[in-house]
Amino acid sequence: MKEKFLYTTAYLLVSELDHKGRGFGHVQGFAYLPNYETKIKVHINNDKFEKISDIDNSKTLILTQYELQCINKATQYVENSLQNLISLSKLGYLKKEAYGTSDKQLEY
Repeated sequence: MKEKFLYTTAYLLVSELDHKGRGFGHVQGFAYLPNYETKIKVHINNDKFEKISDIDNSKTLILTQYELQCINKATQYVENSLQNLISLSKLGYLKKEAYGTSDKQLEY
């Protein structure tokens, strides 16, 4: 059975010293129908993780305060975008092209 979902564009996370626009990751949101369960996917480039973690079974992520604020703003923007898409969907204002379909749910 194909699963139907709404999704936002991927928002690039850019550090304040990145003048080439490559970014250090991106954030994207999904809302799965019929109950509109939302999930936000945050991708962070591998070079932001320490090679060795000081805690077992974990990875250490090193971010500047600016980068952490970028993640916070991006996730808030994605959540607001999802809520707008959900409202439009419930009112029947979205065309069928606005929805993605998948044979299985994206796992996080």
